[in-house]
Amino acid sequence: MALSKKIIAQLVELSLDGEYHHHSIDQFCKTYPELTEAEAYEGQALRVQRMEEMGHRVVGYKLGGTSLAKQKQMASTIYEKGGLTVKPTGITYGRLMDYMLLAPDEDLSLSQLLHPKVEPEMAFIMGQDLSGPYVTAPDVMNAAEWVAPAFEIIDSRFHNFKIGSRYDAVVDNTSSARFKLGEGRKCPRELNLANVGMCLQVNGKNTGFGAGASVMGHPARAVAELVRGLWKEGGKGLKKGDIILSGAITPSTPVQVGDALRADFGGLGYVEIQIKE
Repeated sequence: MALSKKIIAQLVELSLDGEYHHHSIDQFCKTYPELTEAEAYEGQALRVQRMEEMGHRVVGYKLGGTSLAKQKQMASTIYEKGGLTVKPTGITYGRLMDYMLLAPDEDLSLSQLLHPKVEPEMAFIMGQDLSGPYVTAPDVMNAAEWVAPAFEIIDSRFHNFKIGSRYDAVVDNTSSARFKLGEGRKCPRELNLANVGMCLQVNGKNTGFGAGASVMGHPARAVAELVRGLWKEGGKGLKKGDIILSGAITPSTPVQVGDALRADFGGLGYVEIQIKE
């Protein structure tokens, strides 16, 4: 049976309350296992509407589950009857809000977060609008003005980062919390993004390796998937200037006060972040 708009609104308020008052919440699927994908994105849209009413604005989008490494990590957090499952979780997306963007010299403060994790990603900055049900990776490459190294900081509002079902995560804006762009910018058509390698360092030690190809074979394919998904939301699409995080190249890394992280993307540049209280 379909969930009522009242129940969906209640789930949204629980997610928002967890974010703004810094406390974790129960998984939605335990009470509402019938939550569907369409209802989840309806909830996400309502969540964004509530944030806009608070004075915030959407500056872009983020993708989740676009690499095999990340899907495997996410699968361990998916709750189903009988316990946890290792079934692949599929691709999801969420909205990036203006308050999530960290300045180039800004540290990540843990004081307003629950259990954050950091992910190295490639970010696309759109040079023109893009929408439609049949958008492909070449369309994305032509519409994007810049690509840049980025860190996304995810912070699920669910207890112990156990997100429940992937639709729970969608209502929770796909765990979006903060993000930071490296200062380097490249025209995406000047690089073979699939072959751009990435080395992640935590406190000076190499902890992760990957390449653009880790994300669906090419990160532009992930962005195309996003555009096709937005089209299903009543013909929505990307706008000029939107920032798109194409998904984690490696599994996410839990952080604590004092940590220093750097992701080196070779010719694309690098991004760094320091963790403080």
